[in-house]
Amino acid sequence: MRTLKILAVDDHQLILKGYKYTFADINPAKYNINLTTASSYLEAKQLIETNVYDVAFLDIQIEKPDAENLDGNKTGENIGVLLREISPKTKIIFQSSFSDSLRISNIFSTVNPDGYIVKTEVSDEVLEKALDNVLSGSTYYSRSAVDVFRKTMTNNIMINDDDKEILYRLSLGIKTKDLVDFVNLSVTSIETRKRKLKFIFDIENENDLALINEAKKRGFI
Repeated sequence: MRTLKILAVDDHQLILKGYKYTFADINPAKYNINLTTASSYLEAKQLIETNVYDVAFLDIQIEKPDAENLDGNKTGENIGVLLREISPKTKIIFQSSFSDSLRISNIFSTVNPDGYIVKTEVSDEVLEKALDNVLSGSTYYSRSAVDVFRKTMTNNIMINDDDKEILYRLSLGIKTKDLVDFVNLSVTSIETRKRKLKFIFDIENENDLALINEAKKRGFI
């Protein structure tokens, strides 16, 4: 029997309870699971800075941009990046409602997780199989995630950190001319990036509000 230290991070208590029930039902002859949960970025950050986990299950959107998240970096993606730096042997599985191809592509570019499960496809069997796979050195992606990968294997369009910063600051109501205070780009370059983002999101003729709404829908802010 293998003892596992697992960290589950999600801002919904119902999801965290689901992890507890699921892992309690896994055959004890297979795994002895020591589960720790966190519902905020800061809580998760403190845990991974003081503990080593075998597996981490992360949601993407943990805290929405607001007065308590001024840097816009309190996300599951950022926790994943931190985990890779602090504990590179920890297996990382994202469980998220986001199945957008761009969002998933960016997650794989920044974190390269060992698994990705779309929440609508979660079941006890799926979570146990995901554990089995990643612990054996393989990967696990749910059906919807696999479909996205197949469609985007040859797609090199990515959204970089400057793009994310522009989207985030726009969502806070900051005007384009003032974005130069947050990204090392000229106003002209920022306008060019906004046009590129609208093209990627297929809203070329829409305004900035539509760009923000689309970015939120796809999980970038």
